[in-house]
Amino acid sequence: YPAYGPQRSMSQYAYDDLDLRDPYYADRRISAPYGMGRRASRMTRSLSRMSRHAGMGYDAMRSTVIKFKRKGGFRSGITLGEAMSDAHLSSNHDYSLYDLNADARGRIILKIRWSGYNSMTYELPADGYDGRVELQTLARRIARACVHFLQANMIPVSWDRVILYHLEELSPGTWQPVLSTS
Repeated sequence: YPAYGPQRSMSQYAYDDLDLRDPYYADRRISAPYGMGRRASRMTRSLSRMSRHAGMGYDAMRSTVIKFKRKGGFRSGITLGEAMSDAHLSSNHDYSLYDLNADARGRIILKIRWSGYNSMTYELPADGYDGRVELQTLARRIARACVHFLQANMIPVSWDRVILYHLEELSPGTWQPVLSTS
């Protein structure tokens, strides 16, 4: 080793105790320690409600969708006002960080677009009790970001008239709400 060589950065030799690969042999996988495995959630058991990404084939281009509907309501979608007031949602499931493809900090990216305005990107916490987030909580956090977007861009629409229909996954961990006005 040279005495006056280039300085090594911490990121160059980062240690990750959750990395399940053998550092010397790239093709060898090591099993997860006890308790570190992912358990099947209610979301993964009900595939009719939400589709997961497929590796290849017909389903490869289909994105993940999380739907919002008021409990007992006859129409799909909820207004931003209903979402912020913790309205009860039908099929109120909870989602794990894995289900939402959250990053290591437990956050997802929310990209909000409105025709004629610049899009904005928000980081939303996806954590909750036991590493899971309820659908109501997720809807409330999305609604707060949407209201901020409307106010920041001075969009002349009352947020009680804006309807949140569903959430689409654009890429792993990046989501876009589908909005319209009533």
